[in-house]
Amino acid sequence: MRNRKNAVKEEVKEKATILSYLTGAYLFFFYMEASLRWSAFEAIRFHFVFGLILTVLCVAKHFSSKQSNISKLPAKRGKPASDLSKPLINATFLFIAILGIYSVASMARDISTDIYINRVIKFALISFFIVASVEKVKDLQVIMVCLLLAWLKIGSEGFIGWVTGSLMWENQGVQRLHGASAFVGHPNSFSAFGVGCLAFSLYLFKGFQDKRLKLMMAAIVVFSLVIIIFTGSRSGYVAVILAAIYLFFKMKEGKLKVFFVSMVVIIALIPMIPEQYYERFQSIYTGKAAEGNSSGTRTVIMTDALKIYAEYPLGIGIQAFSSVRMDMFGRLQNIHMLYLEILTNLGPLGLIMFFIFIKRIFYLNNLNITKTETLLKKNSQNTDLLFLQSLSKAIVAFLVLRLIFGLFAMDLYEPHWWLVLGLTLAVYKLIPTCKTKELT
Repeated sequence: MRNRKNAVKEEVKEKATILSYLTGAYLFFFYMEASLRWSAFEAIRFHFVFGLILTVLCVAKHFSSKQSNISKLPAKRGKPASDLSKPLINATFLFIAILGIYSVASMARDISTDIYINRVIKFALISFFIVASVEKVKDLQVIMVCLLLAWLKIGSEGFIGWVTGSLMWENQGVQRLHGASAFVGHPNSFSAFGVGCLAFSLYLFKGFQDKRLKLMMAAIVVFSLVIIIFTGSRSGYVAVILAAIYLFFKMKEGKLKVFFVSMVVIIALIPMIPEQYYERFQSIYTGKAAEGNSSGTRTVIMTDALKIYAEYPLGIGIQAFSSVRMDMFGRLQNIHMLYLEILTNLGPLGLIMFFIFIKRIFYLNNLNITKTETLLKKNSQNTDLLFLQSLSKAIVAFLVLRLIFGLFAMDLYEPHWWLVLGLTLAVYKLIPTCKTKELT
Protein backbone atom coordinates (compact mmCIF):
# COMPACT_ATOMS: atom_id res chain seq x y z
CA MET A 1 0.00 0.00 0.00
CA ARG A 2 2.89 2.31 0.85
CA ASN A 3 4.44 1.68 -2.58
CA ARG A 4 1.18 2.71 -4.26
CA LYS A 5 1.07 5.98 -2.27
CA ASN A 6 4.68 6.74 -3.12
CA ALA A 7 4.02 6.06 -6.80
CA VAL A 8 1.00 8.36 -6.79
CA LYS A 9 2.97 11.14 -5.05
CA GLU A 10 5.82 10.77 -7.54
CA GLU A 11 3.37 10.91 -10.47
CA VAL A 12 1.79 14.08 -9.05
CA LYS A 13 5.19 15.73 -8.56
CA GLU A 14 6.33 14.90 -12.08
CA LYS A 15 6.16 17.96 -14.28
CA ALA A 16 6.54 18.40 -18.00
CA THR A 17 9.55 20.21 -19.38
CA ILE A 18 9.34 23.78 -20.63
CA LEU A 19 10.36 22.59 -24.10
CA SER A 20 7.31 20.32 -24.32
CA TYR A 21 5.05 23.29 -23.47
CA LEU A 22 6.75 25.32 -26.20
CA THR A 23 6.26 22.50 -28.72
CA GLY A 24 2.64 22.15 -27.67
CA ALA A 25 2.11 25.90 -28.02
CA TYR A 26 3.76 25.87 -31.45
CA LEU A 27 1.41 23.11 -32.63
CA PHE A 28 -1.59 24.88 -31.11
CA PHE A 29 -0.85 28.10 -33.01
CA PHE A 30 0.08 26.11 -36.12
CA TYR A 31 -3.33 24.44 -36.32
CA MET A 32 -5.10 27.65 -35.33
CA GLU A 33 -3.29 29.47 -38.18
CA ALA A 34 -2.46 32.26 -35.76
CA SER A 35 -0.86 34.54 -38.33
CA LEU A 36 -4.01 34.49 -40.48
CA ARG A 37 -6.38 34.94 -37.55
CA TRP A 38 -4.56 37.79 -35.81
CA SER A 39 -2.89 40.52 -37.87
CA ALA A 40 -0.47 41.37 -35.04
CA PHE A 41 0.98 37.85 -35.31
CA GLU A 42 1.40 38.25 -39.04
CA ALA A 43 3.14 41.60 -38.61
CA ILE A 44 5.87 40.10 -36.41
CA ARG A 45 6.09 36.89 -38.49
CA PHE A 46 5.09 35.05 -35.34
CA HIS A 47 5.13 31.50 -36.64
CA PHE A 48 8.47 31.85 -38.40
CA VAL A 49 10.14 33.40 -35.34
CA PHE A 50 8.56 30.87 -32.98
CA GLY A 51 9.60 27.99 -35.25
CA LEU A 52 13.16 29.31 -35.54
CA ILE A 53 13.53 29.61 -31.76
CA LEU A 54 12.05 26.16 -31.24
CA THR A 55 14.38 24.69 -33.87
CA VAL A 56 17.44 26.09 -32.08
CA LEU A 57 16.22 24.82 -28.70
CA CYS A 58 15.37 21.35 -30.03
CA VAL A 59 18.71 21.02 -31.86
CA ALA A 60 20.55 21.98 -28.67
CA LYS A 61 18.43 19.51 -26.68
CA HIS A 62 19.01 16.74 -29.24
CA PHE A 63 22.80 17.01 -29.16
CA SER A 64 22.81 17.46 -25.39
CA SER A 65 20.74 14.27 -24.94
CA LYS A 66 22.91 12.40 -27.43
CA GLN A 67 26.09 13.36 -25.55
CA SER A 68 24.45 12.42 -22.24
CA ASN A 69 23.46 8.99 -23.58
CA ILE A 70 27.00 8.34 -24.83
CA SER A 71 28.46 9.19 -21.42
CA LYS A 72 26.05 6.75 -19.75
CA LEU A 73 27.17 3.79 -21.88
CA PRO A 74 28.81 1.03 -19.82
CA ALA A 75 32.58 0.73 -20.07
CA LYS A 76 32.47 -3.00 -20.83
CA ARG A 77 32.07 -4.19 -24.34
CA GLY A 78 28.86 -5.75 -25.44
CA LYS A 79 26.35 -5.78 -28.21
CA PRO A 80 23.98 -2.78 -27.77
CA ALA A 81 20.23 -3.27 -27.96
CA SER A 82 18.97 -2.75 -31.48
CA ASP A 83 17.05 0.44 -32.20
CA LEU A 84 13.91 -0.71 -34.01
CA SER A 85 13.01 2.87 -34.92
CA LYS A 86 16.02 3.19 -37.25
CA PRO A 87 14.33 1.64 -40.33
CA LEU A 88 11.56 4.25 -40.04
CA ILE A 89 14.04 7.09 -39.53
CA ASN A 90 16.10 5.93 -42.53
CA ALA A 91 12.95 5.67 -44.67
CA THR A 92 11.97 9.19 -43.59
CA PHE A 93 15.28 10.74 -44.64
CA LEU A 94 15.22 8.86 -47.93
CA PHE A 95 11.65 10.01 -48.62
CA ILE A 96 12.62 13.63 -47.86
CA ALA A 97 15.62 13.25 -50.18
CA ILE A 98 13.43 11.95 -53.01
CA LEU A 99 11.05 14.87 -52.51
CA GLY A 100 14.07 17.18 -52.64
CA ILE A 101 15.25 15.69 -55.93
CA TYR A 102 11.78 16.13 -57.42
CA SER A 103 11.69 19.75 -56.30
CA VAL A 104 14.85 20.46 -58.34
CA ALA A 105 14.13 18.15 -61.30
CA SER A 106 10.62 19.55 -61.69
CA MET A 107 8.66 20.82 -64.64
CA ALA A 108 7.46 23.69 -62.44
CA ARG A 109 10.56 24.34 -60.35
CA ASP A 110 9.38 27.56 -58.70
CA ILE A 111 6.21 25.89 -57.43
CA SER A 112 8.04 22.72 -56.39
CA THR A 113 10.81 24.54 -54.52
CA ASP A 114 8.27 26.62 -52.60
CA ILE A 115 6.26 23.52 -51.65
CA TYR A 116 9.40 21.62 -50.63
CA ILE A 117 10.59 24.38 -48.31
CA ASN A 118 7.24 25.45 -46.89
CA ARG A 119 5.30 22.18 -46.83
CA VAL A 120 7.89 19.42 -46.64
CA ILE A 121 10.83 20.73 -44.62
CA LYS A 122 8.70 22.91 -42.32
CA PHE A 123 6.19 20.15 -41.68
CA ALA A 124 8.94 17.55 -41.20
CA LEU A 125 10.28 19.77 -38.41
CA ILE A 126 7.07 19.00 -36.51
CA SER A 127 8.29 15.42 -36.09
CA PHE A 128 11.68 16.61 -34.88
CA PHE A 129 10.14 19.06 -32.39
CA ILE A 130 7.96 16.35 -30.85
CA VAL A 131 10.71 13.73 -30.53
CA ALA A 132 13.34 16.17 -29.28
CA SER A 133 11.10 17.79 -26.68
CA VAL A 134 9.82 14.66 -24.91
CA GLU A 135 11.74 13.16 -21.99
CA LYS A 136 8.82 11.67 -20.10
CA VAL A 137 5.23 10.72 -20.76
CA LYS A 138 4.03 13.96 -19.17
CA ASP A 139 5.77 15.88 -21.96
CA LEU A 140 3.88 13.96 -24.65
CA GLN A 141 0.61 14.41 -22.76
CA VAL A 142 1.14 18.18 -22.72
CA ILE A 143 1.71 18.18 -26.48
CA MET A 144 -1.42 16.10 -27.08
CA VAL A 145 -3.53 18.35 -24.84
CA CYS A 146 -2.38 21.40 -26.85
CA LEU A 147 -3.34 19.63 -30.07
CA LEU A 148 -6.73 18.63 -28.67
CA LEU A 149 -7.38 22.23 -27.55
CA ALA A 150 -6.69 23.50 -31.09
CA TRP A 151 -8.93 20.80 -32.58
CA LEU A 152 -11.63 21.59 -30.01
CA LYS A 153 -11.59 25.26 -31.00
CA ILE A 154 -11.73 24.53 -34.75
CA GLY A 155 -14.42 21.89 -34.23
CA SER A 156 -16.49 24.20 -32.03
CA GLU A 157 -16.38 26.89 -34.73
CA GLY A 158 -17.81 24.39 -37.19
CA PHE A 159 -20.47 23.27 -34.70
CA ILE A 160 -21.54 26.86 -33.98
CA GLY A 161 -21.48 27.61 -37.72
CA TRP A 162 -23.80 24.64 -38.27
CA VAL A 163 -26.20 25.63 -35.47
CA THR A 164 -26.40 29.28 -36.54
CA GLY A 165 -26.13 28.57 -40.26
CA SER A 166 -23.27 31.07 -40.59
CA LEU A 167 -20.92 28.46 -42.11
CA MET A 168 -23.59 26.64 -44.15
CA TRP A 169 -24.00 27.50 -47.80
CA GLU A 170 -24.89 25.73 -50.99
CA ASN A 171 -22.28 23.67 -52.75
CA GLN A 172 -23.14 21.13 -55.49
CA GLY A 173 -26.83 21.60 -54.79
CA VAL A 174 -26.56 20.81 -51.06
CA GLN A 175 -26.20 22.98 -47.97
CA ARG A 176 -22.66 22.12 -46.85
CA LEU A 177 -20.71 23.06 -43.75
CA HIS A 178 -17.45 24.97 -44.29
CA GLY A 179 -14.61 25.56 -41.85
CA ALA A 180 -13.92 28.96 -40.31
CA SER A 181 -10.18 28.94 -41.09
CA ALA A 182 -8.30 28.65 -44.38
CA PHE A 183 -6.98 25.10 -44.19
CA VAL A 184 -10.45 23.70 -43.43
CA GLY A 185 -12.35 26.22 -45.55
CA HIS A 186 -13.48 23.69 -48.16
CA PRO A 187 -16.08 21.12 -47.00
CA ASN A 188 -13.89 18.20 -48.10
CA SER A 189 -10.92 19.54 -46.12
CA PHE A 190 -13.15 20.15 -43.11
CA SER A 191 -14.50 16.62 -43.36
CA ALA A 192 -10.95 15.22 -43.42
CA PHE A 193 -10.19 17.27 -40.32
CA GLY A 194 -13.27 15.85 -38.57
CA VAL A 195 -12.31 12.30 -39.54
CA GLY A 196 -8.86 12.75 -37.99
CA CYS A 197 -10.20 14.29 -34.79
CA LEU A 198 -12.66 11.42 -34.43
CA ALA A 199 -9.86 8.83 -34.53
CA PHE A 200 -7.71 10.54 -31.92
CA SER A 201 -10.55 11.46 -29.55
CA LEU A 202 -12.15 8.01 -29.51
CA TYR A 203 -8.92 6.13 -28.83
CA LEU A 204 -7.39 8.66 -26.42
CA PHE A 205 -10.55 8.68 -24.31
CA LYS A 206 -9.23 5.63 -22.46
CA GLY A 207 -5.65 6.92 -22.35
CA PHE A 208 -6.32 10.16 -20.46
CA GLN A 209 -7.49 9.78 -16.86
CA ASP A 210 -8.47 13.42 -16.21
CA LYS A 211 -12.28 13.81 -16.37
CA ARG A 212 -11.97 17.29 -17.85
CA LEU A 213 -9.93 15.93 -20.75
CA LYS A 214 -12.44 13.13 -21.25
CA LEU A 215 -15.21 15.73 -21.41
CA MET A 216 -13.19 17.71 -23.96
CA MET A 217 -12.68 14.64 -26.13
CA ALA A 218 -16.38 13.78 -25.90
CA ALA A 219 -17.11 17.29 -27.20
CA ILE A 220 -14.63 16.82 -30.04
CA VAL A 221 -16.36 13.55 -30.99
CA VAL A 222 -19.72 15.37 -31.18
CA PHE A 223 -18.23 18.21 -33.22
CA SER A 224 -16.48 15.72 -35.52
CA LEU A 225 -19.70 13.82 -36.23
CA VAL A 226 -21.49 17.07 -37.07
CA ILE A 227 -18.61 18.09 -39.36
CA ILE A 228 -18.46 14.72 -41.15
CA ILE A 229 -22.23 14.59 -41.72
CA PHE A 230 -22.95 18.19 -42.64
CA THR A 231 -19.95 18.94 -44.82
CA GLY A 232 -21.64 16.49 -47.18
CA SER A 233 -18.28 15.06 -48.18
CA ARG A 234 -18.73 11.66 -49.77
CA SER A 235 -15.02 11.03 -49.18
CA GLY A 236 -15.60 11.42 -45.45
CA TYR A 237 -18.60 9.09 -45.50
CA VAL A 238 -16.67 6.35 -47.31
CA ALA A 239 -13.54 6.76 -45.14
CA VAL A 240 -15.48 6.46 -41.87
CA ILE A 241 -17.54 3.46 -43.00
CA LEU A 242 -14.64 1.46 -44.47
CA ALA A 243 -12.25 2.31 -41.63
CA ALA A 244 -14.90 1.43 -39.02
CA ILE A 245 -15.43 -2.00 -40.62
CA TYR A 246 -11.66 -2.64 -40.86
CA LEU A 247 -10.89 -1.51 -37.29
CA PHE A 248 -13.89 -3.40 -35.89
CA PHE A 249 -12.65 -6.72 -37.23
CA LYS A 250 -9.10 -5.92 -36.07
CA MET A 251 -10.30 -5.51 -32.47
CA LYS A 252 -9.25 -8.25 -30.06
CA GLU A 253 -11.89 -7.56 -27.42
CA GLY A 254 -14.95 -5.40 -26.73
CA LYS A 255 -16.54 -5.94 -30.15
CA LEU A 256 -20.02 -6.50 -28.71
CA LYS A 257 -19.87 -3.30 -26.64
CA VAL A 258 -18.62 -1.24 -29.58
CA PHE A 259 -21.31 -2.71 -31.84
CA PHE A 260 -24.19 -1.81 -29.51
CA VAL A 261 -22.84 1.67 -28.73
CA SER A 262 -22.45 2.31 -32.47
CA MET A 263 -26.03 1.19 -33.11
CA VAL A 264 -27.34 3.53 -30.41
CA VAL A 265 -25.36 6.47 -31.88
CA ILE A 266 -26.56 5.71 -35.43
CA ILE A 267 -30.20 5.42 -34.31
CA ALA A 268 -29.88 8.71 -32.40
CA LEU A 269 -28.33 10.51 -35.40
CA ILE A 270 -30.71 9.30 -38.13
CA PRO A 271 -33.62 11.67 -37.22
CA MET A 272 -31.21 14.64 -37.23
CA ILE A 273 -29.97 14.13 -40.79
CA PRO A 274 -31.90 16.01 -43.53
CA GLU A 275 -32.96 14.10 -46.63
CA GLN A 276 -30.52 15.96 -48.88
CA TYR A 277 -27.59 14.24 -47.09
CA TYR A 278 -29.09 10.80 -47.71
CA GLU A 279 -29.26 11.74 -51.38
CA ARG A 280 -25.67 12.95 -51.17
CA PHE A 281 -24.64 9.58 -49.72
CA GLN A 282 -26.56 7.70 -52.40
CA SER A 283 -24.69 9.62 -55.09
CA ILE A 284 -21.53 7.74 -54.05
CA TYR A 285 -22.70 4.69 -55.96
CA THR A 286 -25.25 6.27 -58.34
CA GLY A 287 -22.82 8.97 -59.51
CA LYS A 288 -25.70 11.47 -59.74
CA ALA A 289 -25.29 14.60 -57.65
CA ALA A 290 -28.00 17.18 -57.02
CA GLU A 291 -26.03 19.76 -58.93
CA GLY A 292 -22.84 19.75 -60.95
CA ASN A 293 -20.92 16.71 -62.09
CA SER A 294 -18.12 16.15 -59.57
CA SER A 295 -17.88 12.43 -60.40
CA GLY A 296 -17.48 13.23 -64.10
CA THR A 297 -14.91 15.92 -63.29
CA ARG A 298 -12.89 13.46 -61.20
CA THR A 299 -12.97 10.96 -64.05
CA VAL A 300 -11.59 13.57 -66.46
CA ILE A 301 -8.85 14.53 -63.95
CA MET A 302 -7.80 10.89 -63.48
CA THR A 303 -7.79 10.29 -67.23
CA ASP A 304 -5.57 13.36 -67.70
CA ALA A 305 -3.34 12.14 -64.85
CA LEU A 306 -2.81 8.76 -66.49
CA LYS A 307 -1.98 10.45 -69.80
CA ILE A 308 0.51 12.74 -68.04
CA TYR A 309 2.10 9.74 -66.32
CA ALA A 310 2.34 7.92 -69.66
CA GLU A 311 4.10 10.99 -71.09
CA TYR A 312 6.39 11.44 -68.04
CA PRO A 313 6.73 8.01 -66.37
CA LEU A 314 9.51 9.16 -64.01
CA GLY A 315 7.39 11.97 -62.56
CA ILE A 316 6.88 15.67 -63.23
CA GLY A 317 7.92 17.13 -59.87
CA ILE A 318 6.39 18.24 -56.58
CA GLN A 319 2.96 19.82 -57.02
CA ALA A 320 3.59 20.34 -60.73
CA PHE A 321 0.44 18.57 -61.92
CA SER A 322 -1.77 21.65 -62.39
CA SER A 323 0.92 23.44 -64.40
CA VAL A 324 1.62 20.44 -66.65
CA ARG A 325 -2.07 19.71 -67.07
CA MET A 326 -2.71 23.28 -68.19
CA ASP A 327 0.09 23.01 -70.76
CA MET A 328 -1.12 19.66 -72.11
CA PHE A 329 -4.92 19.91 -71.89
CA GLY A 330 -5.79 23.52 -70.99
CA ARG A 331 -7.31 22.39 -67.68
CA LEU A 332 -5.99 23.60 -64.32
CA GLN A 333 -7.60 21.57 -61.53
CA ASN A 334 -5.32 19.37 -59.42
CA ILE A 335 -5.61 15.62 -58.81
CA HIS A 336 -8.23 14.46 -56.31
CA MET A 337 -6.46 11.23 -55.41
CA LEU A 338 -3.39 10.79 -53.19
CA TYR A 339 -1.92 7.80 -55.03
CA LEU A 340 -2.16 9.33 -58.50
CA GLU A 341 -0.76 12.53 -57.02
CA ILE A 342 2.33 10.65 -55.81
CA LEU A 343 2.68 8.64 -59.03
CA THR A 344 2.51 11.66 -61.33
CA ASN A 345 4.60 13.92 -59.04
CA LEU A 346 7.30 11.48 -57.90
CA GLY A 347 7.04 8.54 -60.29
CA PRO A 348 7.07 4.87 -59.25
CA LEU A 349 10.16 5.35 -57.04
CA GLY A 350 8.35 7.99 -54.98
CA LEU A 351 5.21 5.85 -54.73
CA ILE A 352 7.21 2.85 -53.49
CA MET A 353 9.08 5.02 -51.00
CA PHE A 354 5.84 6.51 -49.68
CA PHE A 355 4.40 3.05 -49.04
CA ILE A 356 7.62 1.95 -47.30
CA PHE A 357 7.45 5.09 -45.14
CA ILE A 358 3.82 4.40 -44.20
CA LYS A 359 4.41 0.67 -43.69
CA ARG A 360 7.20 1.38 -41.21
CA ILE A 361 5.02 3.84 -39.28
CA PHE A 362 2.41 1.08 -39.02
CA TYR A 363 5.06 -1.45 -37.98
CA LEU A 364 6.49 0.74 -35.20
CA ASN A 365 3.02 1.56 -33.86
CA ASN A 366 2.04 -2.11 -33.82
CA LEU A 367 5.31 -2.83 -32.02
CA ASN A 368 4.53 -0.06 -29.50
CA ILE A 369 1.07 -1.55 -28.92
CA THR A 370 2.51 -5.05 -28.39
CA LYS A 371 5.16 -3.75 -25.97
CA THR A 372 2.67 -1.80 -23.89
CA GLU A 373 0.27 -4.75 -23.80
CA THR A 374 3.03 -6.96 -22.44
CA LEU A 375 4.04 -4.42 -19.80
CA LEU A 376 0.43 -3.74 -18.80
CA LYS A 377 -0.04 -7.42 -18.03
CA LYS A 378 2.64 -7.01 -15.36
CA ASN A 379 1.29 -3.68 -14.13
CA SER A 380 -2.26 -2.89 -15.19
CA GLN A 381 -2.27 0.26 -13.03
CA ASN A 382 0.42 2.03 -15.04
CA THR A 383 -1.44 4.99 -16.53
CA ASP A 384 1.61 6.09 -18.54
CA LEU A 385 1.65 2.81 -20.43
CA LEU A 386 -2.10 2.99 -20.96
CA PHE A 387 -1.74 6.48 -22.46
CA LEU A 388 1.07 5.40 -24.80
CA GLN A 389 -0.92 2.37 -25.92
CA SER A 390 -4.04 4.46 -26.57
CA LEU A 391 -2.04 7.00 -28.56
CA SER A 392 -0.49 4.25 -30.71
CA LYS A 393 -3.93 2.83 -31.44
CA ALA A 394 -5.18 6.33 -32.30
CA ILE A 395 -2.31 6.77 -34.78
CA VAL A 396 -3.09 3.44 -36.47
CA ALA A 397 -6.79 4.35 -36.76
CA PHE A 398 -5.91 7.81 -38.07
CA LEU A 399 -3.59 6.40 -40.72
CA VAL A 400 -6.21 3.89 -41.90
CA LEU A 401 -8.73 6.72 -42.24
CA ARG A 402 -6.29 8.99 -44.07
CA LEU A 403 -5.21 6.27 -46.50
CA ILE A 404 -8.85 5.55 -47.38
CA PHE A 405 -9.54 9.28 -47.65
CA GLY A 406 -6.57 9.42 -50.02
CA LEU A 407 -8.65 7.62 -52.64
CA PHE A 408 -10.57 10.89 -53.07
CA ALA A 409 -8.20 13.62 -51.84
CA MET A 410 -4.74 15.06 -52.55
CA ASP A 411 -2.85 15.43 -49.28
CA LEU A 412 0.74 14.32 -49.86
CA TYR A 413 2.04 17.74 -48.79
CA GLU A 414 -0.09 18.06 -45.66
CA PRO A 415 1.28 18.07 -42.07
CA HIS A 416 -0.51 15.01 -40.69
CA TRP A 417 2.05 12.49 -42.04
CA TRP A 418 4.77 14.30 -40.10
CA LEU A 419 2.62 14.69 -37.00
CA VAL A 420 1.98 10.94 -36.73
CA LEU A 421 5.65 10.25 -37.49
CA GLY A 422 6.73 12.40 -34.55
CA LEU A 423 4.14 10.90 -32.22
CA THR A 424 5.10 7.35 -33.24
CA LEU A 425 8.81 7.92 -32.59
CA ALA A 426 8.03 9.68 -29.31
CA VAL A 427 5.97 6.74 -28.03
CA TYR A 428 8.75 4.31 -28.96
CA LYS A 429 11.26 6.53 -27.16
CA LEU A 430 9.15 6.75 -23.99
CA ILE A 431 8.08 3.12 -23.47
CA PRO A 432 11.41 2.10 -21.81
CA THR A 433 11.08 5.03 -19.36
CA CYS A 434 7.79 3.78 -17.92
CA LYS A 435 7.91 2.08 -14.57
CA THR A 436 7.06 -1.57 -14.86
CA LYS A 437 7.18 -2.73 -11.26
CA GLU A 438 3.94 -4.11 -9.92
CA LEU A 439 2.27 -1.73 -7.45
CA THR A 440 1.22 -3.44 -4.25
